[in-house]
Amino acid sequence: MACPFQPTARLLAIYFLGGMACLPALGADWPRWRGPELDGISHESELLRTWPQGGPPQLWNAKLSGGFAAVVVADGKLFTQTKEKNQEVVVCLEAATGKEIWRYRYDCDYAAHPTFTGGGMPASRTGPRATPAVDDGRIYTMGATGTLLCLETKTGKKIWQQDLLKLAGRTCPTHGYCGSPLVVGERIYLELGGSEGKAVAALNKKDGSVIWQALDDTLGQASPIWAEVQGVPQVIFFTGKAAVGVAPQDGKLLWRYPWTTRFDLNIATPIYAGGKVFISSNYGTGGAVFRLTDQAEPETLWKSLAMQNHISTSVLYQGHLYGFSDQRLRCVAFDTGKVCWDKIGLGKGTLTIADGNLIILGDHGQLVLAKPNPAEFTEISRCQVFDQGTLTWTVPVVSDGRLFIRSENALVALNLRIQTN
Repeated sequence: MACPFQPTARLLAIYFLGGMACLPALGADWPRWRGPELDGISHESELLRTWPQGGPPQLWNAKLSGGFAAVVVADGKLFTQTKEKNQEVVVCLEAATGKEIWRYRYDCDYAAHPTFTGGGMPASRTGPRATPAVDDGRIYTMGATGTLLCLETKTGKKIWQQDLLKLAGRTCPTHGYCGSPLVVGERIYLELGGSEGKAVAALNKKDGSVIWQALDDTLGQASPIWAEVQGVPQVIFFTGKAAVGVAPQDGKLLWRYPWTTRFDLNIATPIYAGGKVFISSNYGTGGAVFRLTDQAEPETLWKSLAMQNHISTSVLYQGHLYGFSDQRLRCVAFDTGKVCWDKIGLGKGTLTIADGNLIILGDHGQLVLAKPNPAEFTEISRCQVFDQGTLTWTVPVVSDGRLFIRSENALVALNLRIQTN
């Protein structure tokens, strides 16, 4: 399937890394957290414009056993992470059929990390939270207690392993490690949450060796993003104390935007567009858009309670943010922070945009198709994918005409292709 969009400048401008440019994957693939362009938007087309009463046709379902890692899809294979007793497990399935291709298990006894409480969740609801990244025939996964793995995508064979707790010089975070690895060029960018210059890091993707470590910020749990600002590439982290931009080649601090929240818990991924950055947190903090300048201090454009992302990240689409402000689905103007509309009833859900529509997953298995309409909430179709008692905090993923929906203990593939006779 041909790629329906051209590589953006920010993804091409990595000449200093000494490796080949990190080009977006084919349109059918969803190889990392938030997709090929790191924006939560699928560029696939010719998907169902409305759904049957019971929802899109189910293709297959597979059992899992805990965790909230989203799925990634590449070269016809689907990958995610789960937990079985005292082991974390990387799972590889055929995306079309759900047939298991391989599993890679490794010992991971959460009881050996008393500081890891799962955020107060019961033991039955613990498991890996970070989403894997697929790059050049390898998959990179991060476990809840900081086990970073590099495996072959075809066989599941281990290539290398790193212990992030040792690299950070710290105990396991209360919620475990949740931020997903970012692979660009020859490097993996990670938030470690260590002190004394060990808060963020770049590793060599070939062997896991440390290239640099930097900053002293506490762990925020958000996934880093790649951006090009006025022709200069940078990695943006959302730590427990601030949003920061660092130079990819050496970790040098380029700018800092202080951001204080209860518990130092900043989970939502930053959003970059046109020299501006959006960040958002829950616990009464809200969100902000600031402009990056030639100075070390960004310029605040707005800051308000309009969007309070908690466990999920908003999607920026045609000048508006669509996302969950705590337990309220909202549309917010990116440039002004104005709330355009507000919808209750879906809990702390998540969403993706595909073929110009919102695909919304409520936190207890409700699945909704809606228009990204700033004027009003415009629902098209709705169905119940899982039992209402099932917790669904994992973002839906669209790849090659299929919609993948995950709960803690199950993974379902739905057919979004328009059927032709």
